[in-house]
Order: sequence, then C-alpha cells, then structure tokens
Amino acid sequence: MANVFRQFLLDAENGDVDAVQRNIENGIELETRDEDQQTALILSARCNHLECVKVLLEAHADVNAEDVDNWTALLNASQNGNFDIVRILIEHDAKIEHCDCGQFTPLMWASYEGHTRIVEYLLNCDANVDAVDEHGISSLSWASGRNHVNIVELLLKAGASPNLCDKNDTTSLIWASRRGHTEIVDLLLTYNASVNNIGMKNMTALLAATRGGHGETALRLLQNQTIDIKVQDKDGQTPLSHACAQGLTDVVAELVRHHAYVNTVDRNGDPVLFFAVKGGKEDCVAILLENHADINAIGADNKTAIWWAVERGRLDVVKYLLQFNPDVEVAGGEDDDTPLLLATKRKRVAIVYELIKYGARLSSTDRYGDNSLHIALRNRSRDIADILLSNPRHSKYLYRPNKRGETPYKIDANLQKSILTTIFGQRTLNLNDDSILGYDLYSSALAEILSEPSLRTPITVGLYAKWGSGKSALLTHLKDEMHSFAQLTGK
Repeated sequence: MANVFRQFLLDAENGDVDAVQRNIENGIELETRDEDQQTALILSARCNHLECVKVLLEAHADVNAEDVDNWTALLNASQNGNFDIVRILIEHDAKIEHCDCGQFTPLMWASYEGHTRIVEYLLNCDANVDAVDEHGISSLSWASGRNHVNIVELLLKAGASPNLCDKNDTTSLIWASRRGHTEIVDLLLTYNASVNNIGMKNMTALLAATRGGHGETALRLLQNQTIDIKVQDKDGQTPLSHACAQGLTDVVAELVRHHAYVNTVDRNGDPVLFFAVKGGKEDCVAILLENHADINAIGADNKTAIWWAVERGRLDVVKYLLQFNPDVEVAGGEDDDTPLLLATKRKRVAIVYELIKYGARLSSTDRYGDNSLHIALRNRSRDIADILLSNPRHSKYLYRPNKRGETPYKIDANLQKSILTTIFGQRTLNLNDDSILGYDLYSSALAEILSEPSLRTPITVGLYAKWGSGKSALLTHLKDEMHSFAQLTGK
C-alpha cells in the first residue's frame, strides 16, 4: 500500500494528470505525505503542474496543507511565478497571509522574485502590503534591493510604508541605494521616504550609495535639500571619504559644493584626502586640495597623503601632490619609511625620480638604519641607484652604515656584479686590502668634500698621520676618486 501512496505523490510531482485522476477515482487518501510532509497538491503547485492542481482541488484536497517548513501550495506557486496556479488556489480559499518558516508571505515571495503580475493580483486580494519576515524585512524592501521597479511602484501605490525599518533599522531607501538602483530611489523619494534614516553599521542611504560607488544614485539623493552630508558610518567615514575612495568626481564636487568637511578624519585618524589618494583619482585629490585639505595631515601609523600615493604607486597623484609642497620627510608605516625609502623598497623608479627632483633627503633612514642607497643596492635596482646618485653630493651616503654596520658601498661590493661600477665607471669595489684598511672609504669621502660646488680652486689638502700609515696610497685613491667624480659631472 505504501508503494501506491509513493507512486501517487510521484505522479503529482511529475504532472501525470491521468494517473492522479485514476488514483482519486480509486479513493486514494489525498493528504498522503512524503518524508517532507508534502502533499500531492503542494508537489503539483511546486512543480507548476496546473492540470494536476485543478484535479486535486476539484477532489477537495486541502488547499492550505503545510509541509515540514510550513510551505503551502500558494507559497510555492507565488515563489515560482505561476500566476494561473496562484489564482486558482486563492479562488479555492488559499490563505494569502500564511507564512513559511522564515515568515515569508506569498506577497513577499512574489516581490522578492520579481513576479509583477502575481504581486498585483495579491494586492487586489488585499494582501498585507507591510507584512515583514523574521528579519523585519518587508516586501517593499525586498523589491527595492532587487531592483524590481514595477513591483516597487505597485507596492507604494497600494500604501506600502517607504520608511518601514527592518530589525537593523535599514529602510527600503537604504537597500536601493546600497545596490545603486537609482530609479527605485527616485520612486521612494517621490513617496516621501526619509533620506536620513540610519540603518545597520550606522549607514544612511547616501553613505550606502557612495560606499558602493553608485555616483548616479548619490547625486539623486543629494537633490534632497534635507540630506545630511556630514554623517559618519561605524568606521567614521563620511559620504565624501567614500566618494573619494571610489573616484566619484562629480559626487565629490557636489558634496564640497554643499560644504562637506574636507579634513574630517575617520576612527583610525585618516583624513578624507587619504581616501582620494588611495583611490588614485587626481581630480578628486585636486578638488580637496583646492578647498583647503591639509596636505600634511598625519593619519594612522604616521602616514601622510604623499606616503599613501607612493605606497599605491600613483605616479600622477605623487606629481600633483608635490606641487603643494608636502613634507616628504615624515616617516610612517611599520618600518618608519619616508616616501623616498618606501618608493625605493617598492622599486617605483619614476616616483623615486620625482622625489629626488623635489629634494627628498637620502640621509633619512628606516627602523633598521638603511638609507635609500642601502635598499636600492640590496635590491639590485640599478635604475634607482643611478637616480639616487645623480647628484655627486649624494655619494657620501654610500659610506653611511646601518644598524648592522653595513654601508651601501659594502653591500655593492658583495654583489656578484657591481652596480656602482656601472654608474661611476670601472672601479675596484671588492673588499680588497685597501678597502679593508679604509682607503676606499677615506678617499671617497674626501673626494665628496672636494667636489663641493662652492669650493674654488686652487684647493690645498693636508694629510696628518704618522709615518708608514699609507698617506701615499690614500692620495692615489683620492686621485682616482676625483677622476671618477670629474667623469660623472662632466667637468
């Protein structure tokens, strides 16, 4: 007998109307259920078999039978979008306010899935337009978040509340703004949706739109005269900082025109300018600086705008920022890097060039005592080393030891193929006896001093040392070094 019942349910699920009819005529129990407590009517409705539904209803199958998750035939048909089944079920007194285990009504499922015709029919049958699910989300919120424009319009015309909040205080307007559904935002505002409601994570519609990079939506919201443009989310970020991060130039300009604060900082202490720099949109950076953003503002980990531009490799932004005379000697980050040190570590050749041209100091060191030459030579960055040494006066930094006692000169000497020889010409840079005794170090340092542009010839040099200390060898090295400097400077 059990096999007969199983076959009956299978016939209903497969839409075999003749088999279903025969079983009915043979007196089968219409409310027979499977392991999920689904009846033949529920299965037929779920699988869109209209003729089977008709036969079962004519045989007086329970139209409001529920499965293990409280799903009825009407809920299934509403979710699937089968209008004819929805209509015939309601004509046979299906409950239109019955909820599934998640508190979804047929209207909610139709709104969620975008079944406009079913939504309209259910509304005409007086379905509760403001019913909410277990999370407090209404049909209007679901339709707004999923961009079902026609359904949103139907719900609003039927009296749906545009300001109904879910359990996180999120409204339909915030849902639509988060996804950038501008047409729905426009509809909701037309029906007097509150533009400044604060939802989950302290998010307003404008914050949601700018954070998601939805420029058109943000501009539509800004047309509302009562909108709060200075509100901050849970991280302390404003619509302006989000718009800058997303590169929404038009929105940034409009927010500034509305007098948004350009120097607001978030909870980490990072100002708005940082987000524009990280976003890499020079136009956004320009708008902020033209409206008095602090070029030297210091944020988390002692980082500055120019530091972030270097870190992100934004060459155009670096060049633009340098026009505003930023302090390029502020060390930030885990290793206390200045922008020049950071650019060298990241092997950003063009940025190193711009910073050197601007006047960044080679004397700056990181937490390990490394200057930019230590880093460039250790990384075998010939192009960067060449730029760093383009000024003869910078050669003295080849002999500055770090905290481990290493000099850039020594690092290069230990390389299999010297970089410095390709820059200065063929020189003996190996750790030979002269180098170990310090002759190379002394002669190079003296050559640097004697190459000072402010000095005028003739120049007298005196060496004071005891007999046998190698003054003559040092003079030979000094002569070679001066010759190298002359080649380098073209003199």
